[in-house]
Amino acid sequence: MNLFTMIMTLSMLVSAQGFTMPPGASRSVGPPITLHMGFFDDISKAFTNEEFVSPPEGLKATARHILIKDKGQVELVLNELEAGVGFNQVAKAFSACPSGSQGGSLGSFSPGTMVKEFDAVIFDPETNIGEIVGPVQTKFGYHLIVVDKRTGM
Repeated sequence: MNLFTMIMTLSMLVSAQGFTMPPGASRSVGPPITLHMGFFDDISKAFTNEEFVSPPEGLKATARHILIKDKGQVELVLNELEAGVGFNQVAKAFSACPSGSQGGSLGSFSPGTMVKEFDAVIFDPETNIGEIVGPVQTKFGYHLIVVDKRTGM
């Protein structure tokens, strides 16, 4: 597993646990935060889970997503997108994932990097490039996903 994968998995787990930055807090390194022990159990499971396997050579995708915790908020976010508000802007405003500040960008990754429900959409040849797909439910919440690029298929 590469460093990017570990950081993204950790970010999604932190978001799933409901930890957020306090208003006005800096994203720079600061004093340590004490977390409950169950959080570390989740991290351990994520890095040993069978769904995180070695990816096939050459197959990669570049994607963006909006992570929504509350199922009731999915409709609101979809309405914003349908009204013509840009995906990046909506991700910055609504995403519960740290990637939201970068317009939901997850960068480039291989199969097995993300959870299986996410990968199933990203690497499905039926998923059109540039099309908003979802909501897709994972253990982290509900995702609206856009595949920007796929290679090696």
